[in-house]
Amino acid sequence: MVLEIDIKKEYNEFQLLIDAVTEEGITGIFGPSASGKSTLLNCIAGFEKPDCGLIALNSEILFSSTGRISIPTERRRIGYVHQHSALFPHLTVRRNVEFGFNLTENSRKVVNFQELISLFRLQNIMDRGVTNLSGGERQRVALARSLAAAPELLLLDEPLASLDLPFRGFILEKLKEVSRTLGLNMIYVSHSISEMMALVDSVIVISDGKKLAEGNPSLLLNNGEVADYVDYSSLENILQGTVEEHLSSTLSAVSVGAAKLVTPKLTLDIGDPINVSIKAADIIVSKYLPSGISARNVLKGFVSRTNKSTNFTFLDCDIGGVSLIAALTNHSLVELGIENGDDIFLILKATSITPMESL
Repeated sequence: MVLEIDIKKEYNEFQLLIDAVTEEGITGIFGPSASGKSTLLNCIAGFEKPDCGLIALNSEILFSSTGRISIPTERRRIGYVHQHSALFPHLTVRRNVEFGFNLTENSRKVVNFQELISLFRLQNIMDRGVTNLSGGERQRVALARSLAAAPELLLLDEPLASLDLPFRGFILEKLKEVSRTLGLNMIYVSHSISEMMALVDSVIVISDGKKLAEGNPSLLLNNGEVADYVDYSSLENILQGTVEEHLSSTLSAVSVGAAKLVTPKLTLDIGDPINVSIKAADIIVSKYLPSGISARNVLKGFVSRTNKSTNFTFLDCDIGGVSLIAALTNHSLVELGIENGDDIFLILKATSITPMESL
């Protein structure tokens, strides 16, 4: 167990009533606006006090109404990254990151200062004031500052909401890297199904202050109770790859696992890492190898799981060890006769692959 939450918090006519236990890794909190996601994070961090209940992190009680315990925010060892970064406006990038680092005992530090700077590629902006940074740069600084304090848990409240595509890919990539290499557990709040599918290990869905469902992120694709809160049209696959070659003045190739994707022309060098985005609705599914088509990508794989919602089916497709989600109507699924384990071909135009070029 990492985090135990059993709390009640009331505001006027709104009531947050959550009972949940998160495990190791990255836990997503998914739900519509005004559902209580940010209030929940604020209670965990100590910025707000529940009316009653219990919050415990790694068996240490942070809040208990019956035990009359409420550990101050600064003693909870919890990092918090907001949508708007909340940096110290009067300090430079360097001083912002140093703030958390210098307050942390040496015995607790899990990464040194230079490693943090390199991890988030801050070398060229260290002496700049944070008020002159772009949204993506500010979030990179905010993440570095939070990690500098060696938190036991990192809370992230819609950290990508105001960022453009390249920054979104970079931040997602770094969050996965940090969680994996440092063993840092995270609570990630978002209303984006794409971010949930790309990042989190488990998800808790809340609406109107109540928990609707929890479990594997795939429940967002197949649980009828949450369908009204999911924008399926926005579902995209966010994949990490490597620039393999430049094919022409208009096309490049990216390797993703054992698969090779033909993409629009990239500005990166061969061998550079890159994230790419592919909307699930842009993938055409065929049971047979197509011929005589203009699409540059025909990928062979198999269906590892079928997720049915009210009107759509989402196929988890294994393409050379890489998972791709393809969306099709339930009518198309019946016509094609696709079942779990079936071999399939995924067809993609090069222009349907959006490069999230590295910074």
